[in-house]
Amino acid sequence: MPLKSFAAPLLATAMLSGLAGCSRQPSAPVAPAKPPASAPAGSAPAAAAAAPHPASDYAPLMQVVFGPAYRAAQEDAVTDLPDPDQPGRKLHLALSAVDMQALPSGDTVLVVSGQHANAAGDADSAHVDSGYLSLYLLRQEGRQWKLVRRHDNVASLGSSGNIGELRWIELADGKPGIAMLHGGVWQGYAITLLSLFDPAAAEVRDLAGAIPVQSDNEGGCGPSTRKCWQAEAAWRFAPAATPGGYDDLVLTFSGEERTARSAPASPGQNEDVERDVRPFNGSARYVYERGAYRLREGVNPVPGI
Repeated sequence: MPLKSFAAPLLATAMLSGLAGCSRQPSAPVAPAKPPASAPAGSAPAAAAAAPHPASDYAPLMQVVFGPAYRAAQEDAVTDLPDPDQPGRKLHLALSAVDMQALPSGDTVLVVSGQHANAAGDADSAHVDSGYLSLYLLRQEGRQWKLVRRHDNVASLGSSGNIGELRWIELADGKPGIAMLHGGVWQGYAITLLSLFDPAAAEVRDLAGAIPVQSDNEGGCGPSTRKCWQAEAAWRFAPAATPGGYDDLVLTFSGEERTARSAPASPGQNEDVERDVRPFNGSARYVYERGAYRLREGVNPVPGI
C-alpha cells in the first residue's frame, strides 16, 4: 500500500489558518486564511481544495439531526449538548455544518462545528474558547434522510470557537478518517495540533490525542527572548506491521531553535544577542495500540506553548 503524505500546517500570526494537505480523498471546507510560506522537505504537494457543499445540501440533514432546534434562515442549530471535557455538564451551542462525506457502508457522515451561543442564539466565543466537533451518520432512504448514529461533541478543538482545518484521509485501506489541524496563536506564540477520528467507529474519539505538528514563537521573539524557534512536521501514514487496525503515523521534522549564548538583552534594547542554532530534524513513528496512537520510535521535538 502506498504511503499517504500530508504537509504540516503553519498558523497565520493573526488567526488560526487552514492548511494545505493531501490525501486520496482531499476536501477543504474552509479556505486557508494564509497559505504556508513553504512546505517541509520531502512532503507531498498540496492537494487542490474541493469546493464546499452549498448550504442547501446540509439543510435536510441538519433538520433530521436537530429537529426544531435547526434554524433554516441562519443555517444553524441552537441547542444544548454534553460538554466533552466535563461529564454531566451541558453547553449551549450554535452548531453549523462543516462538511459531509459518503462512507463505504453507504451512510453519510455530517461534520458539525459548535461554539458557545448567547441568549439570542448567536455564536459568542472568546479567544480562549475551543470549538466543538460533532459527527452524525445518516442514511438516505428514497428522498428521506434517517439518523443512524449520533456523536455529539466528540472533542473540543482549537481556539476562538474555531475547530480548525478538516481533512478527509484514510486511516487504513478502506477506512476513511478525519484529520483535524487545530490550535491557535497567543501573543506571538503559535501551535498546531493533529487530531484523528474514525467516523465509522461505534464510539468516536480522538485517536491521536492532539499530537503537536507545528509551533513557533516568531511573533514574540525579540532581543530579550532567550529561546526562539520554528518547528514543523510533514506527516504521513505507513502500513502497520500488524494489518487490520489503523496504519502507523510517521512525522518528519524540520525547523530550528535559536538559543541566546548569554543573558538576553533588556526589553529596552533592540540589538539581538548571539545565538546557538539547533536544527529540528529526525522523525517519529506513532503506532495505534491500546485504543490510541502512541509514540513507538523517535522523539517529537515540536515545543509546546
